[in-house]
Amino acid sequence: MKIAYTVYYRRLLAGSLFIVGIFFLWFLAQTPDLAAAIAAVFMTITLGISIGASIPGILLCVMTSSFMMGYGLLVRKKYALRLFWSGFALFFLAGMMGMGARY
Repeated sequence: MKIAYTVYYRRLLAGSLFIVGIFFLWFLAQTPDLAAAIAAVFMTITLGISIGASIPGILLCVMTSSFMMGYGLLVRKKYALRLFWSGFALFFLAGMMGMGARY
């Protein structure tokens, strides 16, 4: 059963912001100030993914998360929301693995 267009994407955005908020609070607990936490979130998304793209295991996680998020965007069914959010969280985790591979 498909969900209405506006309701689906509102839930999708709210869940995505919730996941980003959880990661942001986790980074905020590890860094001394707010600017460093914001920078850590953006560095995880950008630099972590670009470093991780050269490692086959992390690249597999990035590709899998991209497929999960793409499917969640295209198919507006209730289970697809959970699939999108899982892919979104996996994308952040792949970025964190890429940042860990840097050291």
